[in-house]
Amino acid sequence: MRRLPALLLTLLLAASGASAWAQNLSMEEKLTAIRKSLVETALEGPTKVTSTQWIDAQGVLRESSTFRSGVEVRGVRVLGYSTDSDGEASAKLQWQELYGSGAAKAPANSPSSGSGCKPMASGRLQHLLGLQWNVSGRFSAEEQNLLDQLRSHWADQLSSTGATAALWRITPKARSEGRSGYEQALLGASVDELPWSLDLTVVALPKSDESNAGWTNPGDRPPMLAEEAARSSPRINWAFNMPAMVRVELQMRLIARNQTKPVMLLNTPMTLIAQDGNWGITQLSNASRTQILQLAENAGLELFKSMVCQTVVGEVTQALGKQIRINLGSASGVRVGDTWVLADSAKLPQRALEPGNAGQTVMAKVQYVSEHYAQLTPTAGPAQNVQTRWAAWSAEDAR
Repeated sequence: MRRLPALLLTLLLAASGASAWAQNLSMEEKLTAIRKSLVETALEGPTKVTSTQWIDAQGVLRESSTFRSGVEVRGVRVLGYSTDSDGEASAKLQWQELYGSGAAKAPANSPSSGSGCKPMASGRLQHLLGLQWNVSGRFSAEEQNLLDQLRSHWADQLSSTGATAALWRITPKARSEGRSGYEQALLGASVDELPWSLDLTVVALPKSDESNAGWTNPGDRPPMLAEEAARSSPRINWAFNMPAMVRVELQMRLIARNQTKPVMLLNTPMTLIAQDGNWGITQLSNASRTQILQLAENAGLELFKSMVCQTVVGEVTQALGKQIRINLGSASGVRVGDTWVLADSAKLPQRALEPGNAGQTVMAKVQYVSEHYAQLTPTAGPAQNVQTRWAAWSAEDAR
């Protein structure tokens, strides 16, 4: 039993020694380790080889081959550094489909991820969702007040779910569609370049006395509220002082930057009913508010299933020599001094086996952080090759 403390001390000293060794690695050595691990990890999955042969104008036979890993990867994360059996430095990479032993904390009563993927380990970095609110249809002033409260309750509940899971934060985002290049340059802001857009669109459903009107499948309709049931009764005359009521469908879409296909699409029908006898600003009835919060909680769980397997990946939005900007900032957990790997997402990591592709990666360090972006300076690799729309991966275990 006396040997146990000595063994623990030995393990602690070994761990601290490994940590100190990793800190002593230069940026070039870390980048070399990451490149090596990219190739090694790509070899773990199936690889598709495409070969093309042709004869050039001089009659010489030419051949070109491409190698593409069959592993589906949404992002890469560097967890740490170690040495292999030959004493060479290597990086421990977390690829979504191959690793992910540390899962994010799921909200209470959340179902497992329906995609079959392995959740990414939680950490300091979080996704930032730009919330856009859209209204389709014509609504009265009273109904517009109810919609404003719907937006507030829905956004608050989604933010609460994201905070519980430590997966995402939500920030308002103005609509930029339809702007000219000049208008975007004049009115655009860093919030327009966020990695994720969460679009909430309210659509008015047809007004009808039929309780299931507006729903293609009546079974999808939420339970009828007491006020709504009383209103539909022919024995009660609601001709005077009738509280405002409107049936709507809230369409929620999660879209990644530079993509058109939503990662998540959820349509939720509901009925908004105002409080009876309210002489001030129109307020939602208690029953209607409770129903909204429950529906928003369900939507938050669906959002969790869509985000839990997504790696926090940035994008290069400006590349001016040694001045590089990515679309992640303090709101995403980025700090001054963090190191990031910049890579051409069209080639890496799926085409890491092709000669020269891994060698194009660049290591950069954060010099300045704003709320929605960070300014980086290259520290290793061919910085002159960095271009906009390159991917930015965290090169350290950001906890």
